[in-house]
Amino acid sequence: MTDFLVEIADEVKHLTASDIDELYQRYLNGEKNSVLISEYKIDINPNKLIKVLPPQQLLNTVCPYCQIPMYVKRKSKSDGSYKKNPIECYKCDHKIFDNSNNYFEKKCECTECVKIEKQEIINKKNTKREMVEDAYCILNFRTVSYESLGFKEKLLLLTLFRIQTDEEFEHILSLNNPLRTKLFTPSDNMDESYIDKLYRSNILLIDPLSPLDAFPDEAPDKGYYPRRVQWIVNVAIHDDERSNLNEVYNQIYFDLKDNIDSNYEDDFFKIILELSVEEALQYLYIKAEELNITFSAEKKTREVLQQLLEDFSISEIYYFIKKSVEDAHIFYTKGYAQSKKHAGNIIPGKMLSLGERALQENWDTYKYNRDSRAPRSYLSQIIFDFILKDEDAGFKKPIGKYWNQEIVPKYFNFEEEGNESVLHCIKCNSKNVKVNMEGSKISLDCEACGFKKDYNSEN
Repeated sequence: MTDFLVEIADEVKHLTASDIDELYQRYLNGEKNSVLISEYKIDINPNKLIKVLPPQQLLNTVCPYCQIPMYVKRKSKSDGSYKKNPIECYKCDHKIFDNSNNYFEKKCECTECVKIEKQEIINKKNTKREMVEDAYCILNFRTVSYESLGFKEKLLLLTLFRIQTDEEFEHILSLNNPLRTKLFTPSDNMDESYIDKLYRSNILLIDPLSPLDAFPDEAPDKGYYPRRVQWIVNVAIHDDERSNLNEVYNQIYFDLKDNIDSNYEDDFFKIILELSVEEALQYLYIKAEELNITFSAEKKTREVLQQLLEDFSISEIYYFIKKSVEDAHIFYTKGYAQSKKHAGNIIPGKMLSLGERALQENWDTYKYNRDSRAPRSYLSQIIFDFILKDEDAGFKKPIGKYWNQEIVPKYFNFEEEGNESVLHCIKCNSKNVKVNMEGSKISLDCEACGFKKDYNSEN
């Protein structure tokens, strides 16, 4: 028996194809190997019988590349029903696998299959790139006038220009770019929230040349991963023509360097407060993870932090956070809490209670240094070091007092002709306030946000 594709073992060359098929069937039916090798005159150890039988030729299965019948190795009686040998072409090594019972799909790695797979990958990438370029083509968007930018938008852009650009200075790098060495904001959520606001205002556009993995394979024209895409600045300084990034950077730099427009007051206060709250939360999450406490009361904690920031710096609030998380840990380990989440829910209340006691009892609150696990964001550096020229004041000073006693008198003039009152709300900065006096106590009620603050003459 000979076949130009299959090498036949010397021990069975004297047998015809029909002899081998008959022998194999008797083998599968359970006849002893010793009986079969004796009858068919095969000079071999009985245990090696199946190894010298040539593969079966499958006349109905043709190699797609060579157009010749393929083969399959014969199964041993000891092989389970789940084991299925691949169908093979003995000319080009193409294989067909039965993956019906396999957890991991096996793929043919013959030359032709690898070539086809590579081409399919290229075709998919090309199709995906075309869909992305069509969906996010920057020519489809009108430019945003520089004059329409608010303080917050300029501030965010300036921060991104400083830390999220490469040497070419053509676009803003993705938040996940390995060249990024500094934090944009204290948290990923805040990063993405600010980027999203700029994107929804068309100030930033998704760069259609962003890496393809920044878009989902199933619908690259209908979604994107916010930390993977890179961005185009869509701002026009002159007319409607999009200005290059360097021009926008220089314009913002000189606008903010030595001057804070009085119109920026509300936005300035809001972003300082947002940043301070986020920095405190950044530390809180670190301490909660350290003690394995599940913290989910973020909404309530943000409100508490806004209250505490009127009278305490973040460096002092670190103490309230540390003590509250430790109390939550004890609350759980002693079995008083129903769960770690239940224990975590007591944190904001504990923080507020400690802050109120510190005020009532006039504590000399300990001032912590920044935790190395909660590094300072570059947005903080731009605000306090570059604009206010007061290094890291947002960490060292109580925001409420700092704003009211230092920033407002220095940068914002509330006096208007014919208006003798300069009172304003320290919460929202509205001048729509009502003042009442009873004895030595003065109360200020903000009719804009509802905030109320009491002052005693003895203080």
